[in-house]
Amino acid sequence: MFRLQRLEISGFKSFADYTEIVFTGSGITAVVGPNGCGKSNVSDAISWVLGEQRAKSLRGGEMKDVVFAGTRDRKPGGMAEVVLHLVRDDSVAFSDEPELEDIDEALTEIDEAAVDMDLIEGIDAEEPVEDALSDEIVTVEGEEAAVGDVETLKAAQVGSAQVVETRVKTKRHWRPRSFALDFAPGEAVSVTRRLYLSGESEYLLNGKTCRLRDISDLFAGTGLSGSHYAIIEQGRIGQILSAKPTDRRNLIEEAAGISKFRTRQRAAETRLDSARSNLARITDIVSEVDTRVNSLRRQAAKTRRFKILQEEFRVLLRQLYAAEGKHFTELSARLEAEHTQAVAEENALRTQLTKGEEGAREATQSARRAEEALAELRKIHADNALSRDRAEREHVYKSEQVVALNDRIASLNSEIETGTVRLESIAADLERLSAEDREQLAELEAAEGELRTADEAHRSVLSAVTRIEADLESGRAELIQHTSAAERFDEIGRQLEINLQKVRSRLSGLEAEASRADQNLKEHEAKVAELSTNLTAEKAKLESLNNEKNDLLKETSEAREHLREKESAHRHLADEFAAKKHRLDTLSELEEKRAVYAPQVQKLFAAAEEIGVEIKGVLADHLKVDEKAEKAVEALFGDFLESIVVSTLADAKRVSRWLRDNNAGRTALLIDGDASSAAEAKQPLENSIESYLGVSPDFAAVLRSAFPNEMSAILVEDLAGAASFPGSMAVSFAGDVLIGGRVLIGGGKQEEGTNQSLLAFKRELTILASEVAELSTGIDAAVAAVNDAREALVQLEGKTVDLQSLVIKVDRGIHGLEIQLHAAKEEIDRAVRHRKVVGEESDQSTAEIAELEERIADAADNRTSAENARKESATLLEGIAATLQTERASLEATNLVLNEKRTAAATSNERRRSVKAALGRVEAQRADFESRIASLRAEALETEGKLRELHASINEITDKISSAPEEISAETAELNAAIDALALARADADRSSEDLADINRRTAEAMNKRAEIEVRQAEAVTELKNAGENCQQELNIPLSELVDTTEIAEDFVLETARADADSLRERLDGFGALNMLALEELAEAEERQVFLTTQRDDIVQSIAATEEALKEIKHRSRERFRQAFESINENFQEFFRELFGGGQGQMTLLESDDILEAGIEVIAQPPGKRLQNILLLSGGEKAMTAIALVMAIFKYRPSPFCLLDEVDAPLDEANVGRFVNKIADMAEKTQFIVITHNKRTMEAARALYGVTMQEPGVSKIVSVKFE
Repeated sequence: MFRLQRLEISGFKSFADYTEIVFTGSGITAVVGPNGCGKSNVSDAISWVLGEQRAKSLRGGEMKDVVFAGTRDRKPGGMAEVVLHLVRDDSVAFSDEPELEDIDEALTEIDEAAVDMDLIEGIDAEEPVEDALSDEIVTVEGEEAAVGDVETLKAAQVGSAQVVETRVKTKRHWRPRSFALDFAPGEAVSVTRRLYLSGESEYLLNGKTCRLRDISDLFAGTGLSGSHYAIIEQGRIGQILSAKPTDRRNLIEEAAGISKFRTRQRAAETRLDSARSNLARITDIVSEVDTRVNSLRRQAAKTRRFKILQEEFRVLLRQLYAAEGKHFTELSARLEAEHTQAVAEENALRTQLTKGEEGAREATQSARRAEEALAELRKIHADNALSRDRAEREHVYKSEQVVALNDRIASLNSEIETGTVRLESIAADLERLSAEDREQLAELEAAEGELRTADEAHRSVLSAVTRIEADLESGRAELIQHTSAAERFDEIGRQLEINLQKVRSRLSGLEAEASRADQNLKEHEAKVAELSTNLTAEKAKLESLNNEKNDLLKETSEAREHLREKESAHRHLADEFAAKKHRLDTLSELEEKRAVYAPQVQKLFAAAEEIGVEIKGVLADHLKVDEKAEKAVEALFGDFLESIVVSTLADAKRVSRWLRDNNAGRTALLIDGDASSAAEAKQPLENSIESYLGVSPDFAAVLRSAFPNEMSAILVEDLAGAASFPGSMAVSFAGDVLIGGRVLIGGGKQEEGTNQSLLAFKRELTILASEVAELSTGIDAAVAAVNDAREALVQLEGKTVDLQSLVIKVDRGIHGLEIQLHAAKEEIDRAVRHRKVVGEESDQSTAEIAELEERIADAADNRTSAENARKESATLLEGIAATLQTERASLEATNLVLNEKRTAAATSNERRRSVKAALGRVEAQRADFESRIASLRAEALETEGKLRELHASINEITDKISSAPEEISAETAELNAAIDALALARADADRSSEDLADINRRTAEAMNKRAEIEVRQAEAVTELKNAGENCQQELNIPLSELVDTTEIAEDFVLETARADADSLRERLDGFGALNMLALEELAEAEERQVFLTTQRDDIVQSIAATEEALKEIKHRSRERFRQAFESINENFQEFFRELFGGGQGQMTLLESDDILEAGIEVIAQPPGKRLQNILLLSGGEKAMTAIALVMAIFKYRPSPFCLLDEVDAPLDEANVGRFVNKIADMAEKTQFIVITHNKRTMEAARALYGVTMQEPGVSKIVSVKFE
């Protein structure tokens, strides 16, 4: 409960100036005054500062109408401000009723269990969600705050990647508030509201800025907020009866405190609607996730097919870009050579052009110099003519100046004489005004002396009056202090009695609360035991699943390592295959082009068709020599290994003739003919060279015929033992040859670059072909092994994901049980603390009862002392007032004398000021004329000097004009000579320009040729650059590196390859959108599926809890409303009979399915009349009925204060008496502020405030207090 102390008004409506109304103690305070003086503005000010938002309720069109609008003599105000000062006592409880605690706790639990759909759907929720009720309902008892909770979701471990997702979700929390409980009993509270004419407004609580909601919270449940019944504005007493039944119910709800439950009901309904909407949304999301899981499985298979085709495309691109790079590189080189030649030609022409330009430039400069000389000469002649003309004009002008200066000197002398005469007249005026100034000064000093004497007398009397008035004010303040003290101690006594009753009532309630606390503790202990059992079982299940998951992860790791081994083996085989295939292709190309043979051999192979001879290869092609014997065979046969093998002697002759005719050199030709007829076949001797050649018997016979000595040579490890064969050739494996035991051919072959022997080349080519075929088969087997290992890994990872999803589900279940267990244990702790608090409060209440009884006795003693002191102060105040009256009469007399002396002194001072002003003006005129005469004399002297200078200048100009004819004749001759020189220079310049034009033409043609080559070269470079960029982009390999490392097949066709690449690209594009992370996304989707299913179950539980809380709120609201209605109805019947002196009045509920929605009808039957419609009652009867209803509400739930604005206006004298008696009885608990015109009401008031308008349109307050 709050007690009203004072009201401060400034700039509000007609209260233009600062106005203060002080309310002391309890009782009735009356505000009186004539019609239109602004009495009701006091009521409007209190309603406005308490948060009234309807301008119509404040008797205005818009809210800015409350700012002082100005009058005829005053400007409008810029701001309206009202400050309401109160002090809190502890007579009435606020919004901490015990029945609200359970509901607030249920709402809090619902918010804790709520699901944030914005988080689930991936919506960013950084900013807190504002509670819709905050702006809609200002009479709330609680507030909802948005609290950001951090939720971390850990996804399954897929392969080696672990996905951790952290999200921030914003949840709405119910936080009950009882703002008034922030103030201790006896603490002062000030509420301020300001409105600026610009439309800006602000609220302050104890001088600090606050919200309208804070003001509403402060007065919630006191009858001063929302549908307030404690402030009855002018005309509202009649509206109570004429209002709709549903509007009339709002008064009962405010008194019953239903608005607090209404706020919680709306909060619960909002949460219920949100939960149902979330349930529908999350059901749709679960369905979408199920569909996505099935889709991801199909996407994984599609991705595998895409990768295979992509690898084929990559191989083709390597060949294509390598071919393009080689082609454009060669084209660029050819164009570079052409460009160099074109630049050389262009440079030669440019040299000729430079020489021609230099000659032309010199000729042009000569002509230009001639032109410049002619122009300069003409300019000089023009300047001379201009100078002569200027001299003639100057002669005329200065002659005219001489005449003008003579006239000015005469004028100046005349003005000097006139000024001297005027100066003598001004001196006479100055003498006269100085004498008059001295006379006025004497008169002024006499008048000021008389004024000082009268002022001293007046100050003396004023000082006495001021001193007496101060004593009077001090006495009044002392009287008010004693009166306030008496009222305060009286009020303290009453409040202590009320507090004593409350404490006794609270003590009985605490006993019942202790019993409920014990029951609550037992229930929560049972719940903790059940949750602990379930938690143990779930943890055991989780441990088993984790062990299984670890085993599966180990298998997956081993499978992944196995896959890496198979992939490494495949890469090794692929690298080896690529290297050997490249070497084989290179050697095959050399063999195909015969690049390892002598030049004449290469030419023969190239011209075989031209010669018309079948060439069967060279001798080395028919030999299959073991690697060990290669050096020995090469030492014996030497260059004969490159012998051309032909069929007949005729073929050999044709080949020989072609070599001779084409000057192609010489070479050996081996005729195999009919090998069977060359010689008889025989077995080779042991260790003979023949046994190492690997040839057929027929071809061996051909060789024996062609190379008898070589074929009979013996192959030995060491030539030292070959001396036993003196008639034959011997050769070692190292390549040393012994002929006849006498000639040894040995040493090493001179190296030529990096070329290997012909036989080694043939052998390597054969070996590489075999190895490439074996590697190709091995790569196919390695690919199959890799695919098998990858498929096994995918299966294991799929099992891992499934198991991890189950682990997460069980882990979340455990987390939920732990939360519930923690909450249950907290409930036990809360119940224990509750039971302890109840016990402590019971002990405290017992102590408070004893303390209150003692304080009641002290308050009575203090009341008696304060009343005695007040009477003594009143007697002393009467004597001071009489003395003040006498002194004020003396003050009026001295004031009249003082005003007369002030007028005389002011008149004398004004006359002297006029004389001083005239004297100043005359002195200024004298100074001005003196300055003017001095200036004129100086100007006359200066003019005479100028006149002398003009005469000298005229003589000089006359001499210059007389010499002009001779100068003109000389200038004409000089000009003709310059014109002839210019004509010759221009002719030379024209000839040079024609020669330069021819050279320019030829240079331009060379430049065009060079430019065409550069364009073609730029196109080639651009194509090469584009190929490089495309290669880098698509293959991530530099084009230069690709050209160096890629061997292009002989049958490779660039256009065909491009078409194949486009076809493959279209097939790849035809795959459409691909999900390369389908497997990982599948695991995440299944995890989300489990999470959403859990959330859906939580929402279902939240809906059930909300419906239960809503049911409890409605139940308690009905009980409170029914109790309040019955009590107020009984009070109404009682007050109706007392105010009417009989009769019958009651309230009835209109039929409705819900008592909370039922309207209230008022039935009134004044004494001696029949029961009739309430609207047919007279104005006075309506007012009495409405007053009875308001008093009935006040009796049920008193308000801190009550403001009644002319509610007694319709009442007659008798009814006014009954009305006054009732509010006098109720004034013991409530402060009444009554705005009235009725004398009976004024008589009942302990203090009167009169509102007057001494200045039209501006209200003032005058206060009177009574014993």
